[in-house]
Amino acid sequence: MKIEEILREHKKNVTPERVSIFKKMQEFHIFSARDIEVNFPEIPRASIFRAIKLFSQIWVLRRVSLEACLEQYEVNSHTHHHEHMKCESCGKILSFESDFLCKLLTQVAKNHKFKLREHSINLFGKCSECCN
Repeated sequence: MKIEEILREHKKNVTPERVSIFKKMQEFHIFSARDIEVNFPEIPRASIFRAIKLFSQIWVLRRVSLEACLEQYEVNSHTHHHEHMKCESCGKILSFESDFLCKLLTQVAKNHKFKLREHSINLFGKCSECCN
């Protein structure tokens, strides 16, 4: 994903800070603003939060709600949609794909004359390692 092209498409400025921040985001599966701050102490915190807000608005970031009181994100892959499972014992986050769930949710939205843009499903429980 070329962030420079996406920013230009949305008529947003391409800045070295935005490009650097986005490249760092791509290294994570799921991350918080703090994860980005730690890697860029020279970039003001406000700039990081503005970049996160912008990237969310233009749909290159997707908010992931896996922990109360912690905003987490992942780079939005429009070609590889997946859901998440979080182990409540060890904290491991697993991803899974389900065509069945995607089709079901699309049909539910259609039945309610609702234009679905995105969906997110998070499962919580124990991973196989913690169950043993």
